[in-house]
Amino acid sequence: MMNRFSRKQIALGVSILVLLALGAYGLWRVWPQLTDPYYGLVTSIDVQMEDSTRVLLQQRLATAQASLASQVSSGAEVDNQLYLVIAENEKMLGDLVASRKTYEKYLALMPTSYVAWNSYAALLELMTDYPNAEAGYKKSLDLLKTEEYYRDYVEFLKLHYPDRRNDVKAVLDDAYKNLLQTPWTMTALGDWFFETGDCDQGKAHYDVAISLSPDDAAVLKQEQQDKLATCEAPR
Repeated sequence: MMNRFSRKQIALGVSILVLLALGAYGLWRVWPQLTDPYYGLVTSIDVQMEDSTRVLLQQRLATAQASLASQVSSGAEVDNQLYLVIAENEKMLGDLVASRKTYEKYLALMPTSYVAWNSYAALLELMTDYPNAEAGYKKSLDLLKTEEYYRDYVEFLKLHYPDRRNDVKAVLDDAYKNLLQTPWTMTALGDWFFETGDCDQGKAHYDVAISLSPDDAAVLKQEQQDKLATCEAPR
């Protein structure tokens, strides 16, 4: 005759089964995060274009992919620029993951390509992978300090991290250190001062920008007056 389980043993067994079920459910819920490196990111976009344009991009992509594959398989010297052609066409066709993988292959071969790092960062921003996008923008600036790359990084920070005003100021100060007085550095710094309530400094920086840009003086003067009025308005 089989021994009957005690109530305590039954309760323990039920508890173990419940814990196992909860663990399995939890694993099922997080499994995509553990196995998909792009989980939660934008992986593709629906790009609106003429059918003829789409066909042309697909043909360019196929041609570049075939050329690259042929060079790799033959052992000939590989034209690494083909990776950039492929990545850009993949992006324009909306396949962000494919474009990302291609950029990463290129950057593994050409890690000092500031152009590729900046383009890669813009792609990651489109995918909403903001931490890695920021790292890409910073990398491009480490390699080449140009107004374009400073501008891209500042706009990225202001759009996605509006509370990081001190970081924006640090980037602008670095831009001023390396580019000195340009219409953009002066207006960008002026905007920062206006936005943080230092109206006098905002106006002073715009004054310099106006003196540097006689052809755009009227437009800049109007922008200065509008932003100064907003800055001085009661809050």
